[in-house]
Amino acid sequence: MDFKSLLKKILTDTCVYFTVVTALYSLVVMIVYFDDDRVLLDAVRVMLFFLASFLFAIANGVLRISRIHGGVRVLIHFLLSLFAFCSCMLLPLSLDSRSMIVGIVVFAVLYFVIASIIAAFNSRYKTKLGKVDEYKSQFSK
Repeated sequence: MDFKSLLKKILTDTCVYFTVVTALYSLVVMIVYFDDDRVLLDAVRVMLFFLASFLFAIANGVLRISRIHGGVRVLIHFLLSLFAFCSCMLLPLSLDSRSMIVGIVVFAVLYFVIASIIAAFNSRYKTKLGKVDEYKSQFSK
């Protein structure tokens, strides 16, 4: 994958992630603060969502670089994702150290559960893709 297509994919993924994260956060705020008339989605929070989305897209871009060993790619992806989550989602909440560690542990557990599920589906898909039967004509001309 060349740099131009990688950059295009990162920007596209950033837009998709930003839309999903902002929509989910807005939905949660609407449900939790149903009777409140205040604006609970401030501009700083929205920009942090965008920054987190961009960092997640870069992390996914690292997974697409085939020149890097698989384990190193996953480690870089995990570290970038953890950095994005901590700096853009947890730090603005001004949590105490115990809550911050709980957030990091919950993120790490969810990351490895989701990564395991994705790896299982990918390996299953690759094995099925490899078992392509050759076409044998059953009718004579």
